[in-house]
Formats: sequence, structure tokens, C-alpha cells
Amino acid sequence: MRKAVFLVAALLFVTFRVEAQRVPRSLYVENNLGRTLSAIDLESGRIQQNVLTLGQIPNDLLAYRDRLFVVNSQPPEVWVVDVPSRQVTKRIALPEGSNPYQMALVGSRRAYVSLLVANEIAVLNLADGRIEKRIPVGRAPQAILVDLAENRAYVANTGGYPDFRPSSISIIDIRNDSVLYSLPVPENAQALSKGPDYRIYVVCSGKWGANAGKLCILDPWAPPKYEPAIVDTILLGGFPGDVAVTPEGLVFVSDWGDERNGFLYVYDASRGEVIHSATNPIRVGKGAGKLLYDTAENVLYVSNFADDTVQRLDPASGTVLATIRVGDGAHALAITEAVELHDPWADEVVEFTPGSPWSGFGYAFFPDNVLGPPTPSSAVNAYSPSNRADEILSLGHGGQITLAFTDNVVVDEEGPDFTIFENCFISPWIGGPFVEAATVSVSQDGVTWLTFPYDTLTYEGLAGAHPVRDPLHPTDPQLSGGDQFDLAVVGLSWIRYVRITDLGDVWREGPFNGDFDLDAVVAIHSRDEIPSTAAAEQASVPPRSPWLSPAYPNPFNASTRLRFYLPSAAVLKLEILDSRGRLVTCLCDGSAEAGEHWISWDGRDACGKAVPSGIYLARFTTSNVRLCEKLVLMR
Repeated sequence: MRKAVFLVAALLFVTFRVEAQRVPRSLYVENNLGRTLSAIDLESGRIQQNVLTLGQIPNDLLAYRDRLFVVNSQPPEVWVVDVPSRQVTKRIALPEGSNPYQMALVGSRRAYVSLLVANEIAVLNLADGRIEKRIPVGRAPQAILVDLAENRAYVANTGGYPDFRPSSISIIDIRNDSVLYSLPVPENAQALSKGPDYRIYVVCSGKWGANAGKLCILDPWAPPKYEPAIVDTILLGGFPGDVAVTPEGLVFVSDWGDERNGFLYVYDASRGEVIHSATNPIRVGKGAGKLLYDTAENVLYVSNFADDTVQRLDPASGTVLATIRVGDGAHALAITEAVELHDPWADEVVEFTPGSPWSGFGYAFFPDNVLGPPTPSSAVNAYSPSNRADEILSLGHGGQITLAFTDNVVVDEEGPDFTIFENCFISPWIGGPFVEAATVSVSQDGVTWLTFPYDTLTYEGLAGAHPVRDPLHPTDPQLSGGDQFDLAVVGLSWIRYVRITDLGDVWREGPFNGDFDLDAVVAIHSRDEIPSTAAAEQASVPPRSPWLSPAYPNPFNASTRLRFYLPSAAVLKLEILDSRGRLVTCLCDGSAEAGEHWISWDGRDACGKAVPSGIYLARFTTSNVRLCEKLVLMR
């Protein structure tokens, strides 16, 4: 579990790790009748029953990082469970008699919970365990879908027993927790899922025995007004209850079924046709209930309430791959990723200064979304980037972020030593990578920095220039893709800090390109401690390439100092540019001896006139190297 401390001056975030043994990637099952959790180790297949006793009426289960959230209807509470210890660390009380039903995260610090009887959504502050607000929605709200990319939440209002009317979808602006739209849908709207076509798929169960279940398609930007609208309603039959959509656009819908089997229906969104309906369902265990698509393994899980089982299916063929017996009344499902004591990922955000303008994308999940592995999805590749706000953070034009490795150091060995994952991808519109470039600097102590040489024409030496090919093998540079860096280039044997600075405010990488979006930083070669040989080498071997250290002080008012190093005598130029790339002044233009040099800038242009507050760039150029550092002048 990690927490962040906020310092106003520089948006400084520091995170702290709780030491724990390695916990494998696991599927948790909420057993509704048994009031327990079962855990299935997805790496070994080992099954553990009754790992935690739940409330009297558990309703929902949600996973985030190394935490599980359990929604109990009775007592009305949300439990926060620490995955490594499997202990309840916090209980958040909800209104008595409100029947809490489902939960969705609106960031790492906020959540929405549907209150079925109260006809409201409770806005939870997860840090202090209080209800910030209660949002009135439709009658008997049940399912919640949060779309962070659109700053919206969709709530399925069932309409309430026994008529399930009026049933509707409430659309909430999550920035101010207010309802924007309410759309009528057929009776008993139960479940929601977003498809790769950006549409929302709504399961409407209907009244048991009175009318057939339907699948509604909600277009968030439907013409002619480009407002949310139900654009199609598809008859499935039966009494469906849950929905999950694969990256290929296969919409799976579960149905309790008959006395022998549960049913799965399938709608192919890419072709606009029903493959399996109530007339030809995929047959699974009795009482088919909740669905969960595993993006990492490309498999579908279904819980069978009456069978007390969970089944694993191949989505492409609908074939049942495994049937796993769990507890009494298998219901809600959640997957937790592996938790490790020592891992190759960057562990702390030391500093984050957003650029201007800054979209704020990903900030709701910051700093968690840039720590740990890249987006764990088999669907992410060179042509399909990650676009989830809980996995990436936009830096903004000229934004800068510094990360630290705390339980290990990155060391120089053969080949690249660390990889930066950004959502760069091959674009059919520009015929090549959709580049969102950033410079990369590294440091051993967080004080002295070396910047990797780069070229703004070829993008060599920059991050955000190479697509991710396989995020499931991030430490294998032959498979992973991403932007890979070799410490030998800057002459360091080991480093603890990595700094990434967006270049979008100075060099436009292309007509459609934007800000650098950080996903993860991973060490390919690392050790738990600084190698003694590397430390000795570092003390005696000078850097092999020129470097430009960050200015100090920065931000500055009267003047700032820049430090640079030359491995040999060279002709160089040190210029100050404004945020639009225009020359302000030249601090040095000529030859310099090998070694370290200091030079000051007093915040004046070439004519000696004081320049206004703003973001400036120090550009250091030799015959074969161009380096840059951002300066912030505050009058």
C-alpha cells in the first residue's frame, strides 16, 4: 500500500512501501451464502477456501493494487482488505437501511457506491472513510461504470421490485458529482460494460417470466446533438444479469439459466450480430452470475451461484477451460496482481511538476498509476496503446516527473538497463509511431544528473518514441518494446533516480501528437544494493559523454546557475529559449576545456532586458550532442 504527501510549491509526491512477502496474482471469489472469500492462485492453480469471513450479506467485490474492497449490504459497510495479510484494515460505514449494492473507483482516493433503497450514489473518501456527498439518481440504482477518459459515471437504475419501472441510466459528471443526463431503458437495467468502440453496453433483465432480456447500446456522443443516447436495443431472451466485453468487441452476457445449466449469450459488436442468444446459448454451470474478463490472460471467468463454482472460458470459442469449486453461493469476482517485496519497478514519485497546459489525465490515480508494472493487458501492443487513467499519467507540455528505485538500484550490464513505457503506438494516420517525446536524465544521488544524448529529428535517445509491443514481459527487451536506455551511454555503473521531461512545448513531434503519458519505468538489470565494484568504478571513471545538470535554484527569481561537463575539449553553444522555442539569449558560444563548468543566467535577454515569468529552456549543443533542461522563472 502506498500513500502520497503533497507539497504545494512543486506538487511533490513521495510514496512509502509496506514490506510484504510476495503474493501471487490471484482470483478472489465472494461466496454470498457462505459469507466468505475464496482465493485462487492464478500462477499455481492452488485454491484456498474461507480466507476471510465477510458481513452477513456481501454484495460486491473490487480489487485495486494490493487492496480488496468488499461491499456489505448488512451491515451497510465497505471493507478495505489488505491483500498480503488478508486483514480488514478499514470499515467505512454507509447509511442504515440503504442496501449498498455495487462500488466503482473514481480514483485511488474516491469511490462511488450505489445505495439501492435510498435511490442514491454515495461518494466515499477512501482516505478518511467518510461520505463526501450523496447523489440522487434514478429508482433502485445497482451497477456503476466509471469512465475516467470522459469524466463520467454511468449508473444502472433497475426501477425497483416488483415492476422495475421506471428503469434508467443516470450519467454523472465525476468532476463535480452531479447528474448530467437520465436516459430511459427497458425494465430492470442490471449491468454495464464499456466496449472497444467506446459505447456502453447495458443489460436489461426484464421481469422474471413476463418479458425477455435485452441488451441496449448507449452511444455517449450520438449524433445529431452528440449527446448520450440509446442507439440500439437487441433482444437476447431469458433473464440476463451481467455483462463483460472483450477487446475484440465480443459482448458476453450471463443468464441464471434453467435447472441444469446457466447460459451465456454473445453479441459481436464489430459485426452487429447476435452469435448466441436464449435459443442457442453457451451452457455453463447452474446459476450463472457474475462475469470477469481477465485482460492479462485473455480469458473469461463466470461465477455459478447454484453450483458453487467458477469457470474459466476461452472467449474466442466459448469453450470451458476449467471448473473450480469454491464456497457456497459463488458470486462477485476480482483479480489482484502479484505483490512483491523486491521488484524491478520504480517505487516512489519524488517530484511531479505538470506542464502548461495540463489535461490532468490520470491524476485521480496518481501516484499509483506510474508505479508498478505497465498496463497488464494482452490487448496492449504496438497498434493498441494503453489509455486507462488508472495506468498512465499525462505530464502536460513541458511537464517533469522524477522517480526513484528504493528497494534496488539499476545497474549497467550488457545491453539496455531500464525501459520507460509510454502509450506510443503505430498510427495509420501518420504512417509511423505517434511520438510524444521526452528527455531522460538519471542520477545516483538525486542531486547530480546526466541527460541521455538525443536527436529531435530521429527521436533517438528520447522516451515516448517507441511503441510497447508486449507489456506482459516488461523486463525482456527483446519482447517488451518501449524506450530502452543503456547506462553505458552516460558513463554510469548504477543509478537510483530517473527524471522524464516532456518536450511537447518546444518541439512539435507531429500534427496530432500531444503530451508524454507515463505508464511505468522498469529496471532490466538491477540489484538490491549498490555493487561495491560499481561504486569503486564510479569514483574513478569519468563520464564518457557530455552532460548538463539541472539548474539551481529552479524555480528562480534573480538568477540561476547551470552546470555542464565535457569529457574532452569541444566547441559548444549554451542558449536560453522561451516556451515557443525562440532564442532569448546565448550564454556561451565557443570552445571550452574538458571538465566541469558553471555558468549563470540572470533572467535577461540578449539586449539586457528582464524577461517575464514563465518556462524557459537551456539548450546545450556540441558537434554530436544536444541536451536541454527546463527553467522556471518566477518574478
